[in-house]
Amino acid sequence: MTLHLTLNANFNFEFAFGKVKKGKEMQVFGEYFPVVAPVLAELGSTPIGSFAIISTNRKGVKPEMGSFTQWSSAEKFNQFYQDARFIKVRPLRDEALELLSDGHFFTAVDKRVEINLETDYAIIISAEDIDEFPPLISLVAASNSPENSYLNKTMTLSKWNAKTEQLLSASASRCEVFRIRFNEPAQ
Repeated sequence: MTLHLTLNANFNFEFAFGKVKKGKEMQVFGEYFPVVAPVLAELGSTPIGSFAIISTNRKGVKPEMGSFTQWSSAEKFNQFYQDARFIKVRPLRDEALELLSDGHFFTAVDKRVEINLETDYAIIISAEDIDEFPPLISLVAASNSPENSYLNKTMTLSKWNAKTEQLLSASASRCEVFRIRFNEPAQ
């Protein structure tokens, strides 16, 4: 089965990742997301693709899930965090998450990428030029990113291979590497 990632240059491309505490999945997916999903849609947030994170070289809590999302603007992302409906259910989310890192915006391009749902992919974030990994997508961190830890870096999405496997042993200060597998789109 395939998934099509459709990027639009008129939108902000967001990379987010996190980890739900064991036993708290229903709290996040059954209680929190049903309340905030309409708010996100109202504010121009469109999911592009979600994925499981199989491995990473990040230090600390290891993320297990991630997503790509498009936002109509960084201001709309910030409005989400000020919306009364979000504020009301934020404690549900925060209490259930062991890790959340969102608001990583990258400058998008007009592009459509076909993803094989049975193949692993690499997300590589680095300030270095990583030519040896043919990118399906290569995006520069946006200067208006709500979270700026990736400022002056590029995010590359490539197919997982032996070379990307070697990056897992690289220092996270050189590059962050995530081995991912995309989820089937919601029906």
